[in-house]
Amino acid sequence: MRSILFTLLLSAASAAFASNLTIDDVLQSASQFAQNPAPAKETQVSAYMLVSLSMPKASLERLARDCRDAGVPMAFAGVPSDDENPKAPLLNPNSLKAFAPLIEAGAPIELHPELFTEFGIKEVPVLLIKEETDSACGTAPRAVAVPGDVTLGYALDQLSDRQDVFGEKARALRAKLGDRN
Repeated sequence: MRSILFTLLLSAASAAFASNLTIDDVLQSASQFAQNPAPAKETQVSAYMLVSLSMPKASLERLARDCRDAGVPMAFAGVPSDDENPKAPLLNPNSLKAFAPLIEAGAPIELHPELFTEFGIKEVPVLLIKEETDSACGTAPRAVAVPGDVTLGYALDQLSDRQDVFGEKARALRAKLGDRN
């Protein structure tokens, strides 16, 4: 709070030199800000099922159905290369054919190479639930991961006993799947 107040005083003091504000004006503004600080930013919690097209087809199809029903995106690190035309753009009809069965199953498909890098994901599948605080402080995101070729329901069950934002998110997503394992 002191750093915010100091920043406010500093910016108000800079403005005072550029205009006819007095130090009393600056102190009054700082006092009003201290009494009514800006509201805290809301925390956003997102879930992703990190997968790869190298996984067994049956596992991908099962996860596609679960992800569709729970509204959890299937996140890929990239798209397969186009062996027929190596000079083709990365996103082209041939490279996207591999995603067709998942899209047809209704699964939300997203490309998120940064998640694999940021959290050091080397093996898939992994359920990742990530917390991000929209903050000027630049705090690093927190996350929990459940690795293994298991159902989405089972992965969510592993987190549902937690008494934090991750458990809350897991319980909300689990409710969308119903009694399905």
